[in-house]
Amino acid sequence: MENFELNAELHITSIELLKECDELKRRAADYALTENEYRLARAKAFLDCELKTVEAKKAQTDLVTGAQRLAAHLAEGMQQASLERVRALRGTLSALQSMASSVRAEAEFARTGPQFDR
Repeated sequence: MENFELNAELHITSIELLKECDELKRRAADYALTENEYRLARAKAFLDCELKTVEAKKAQTDLVTGAQRLAAHLAEGMQQASLERVRALRGTLSALQSMASSVRAEAEFARTGPQFDR
């Protein structure tokens, strides 16, 4: 990879990482809100349930709050996917930085030649 291509990839990956970090923040907030809505709906449904046994109340509560539970689990999954994307981009950026360091070392060697301590 040429130096200009490496610089372009570093720049593009950095921009992608910043965008994905913003997306992760948004998804984390979305997850927190949907999880809160689900927990509140679950608690309300449990308290409103007129069945006698705890197991029956839990089953009824699950029936009533199924949509909120699904939304919360989907939001959590999307947050995790975004987090994995951030981690992947960090790894890519790190590899590109290592390549840039190698290119810089090669350029220094080509400019000055080997340096030996005497």
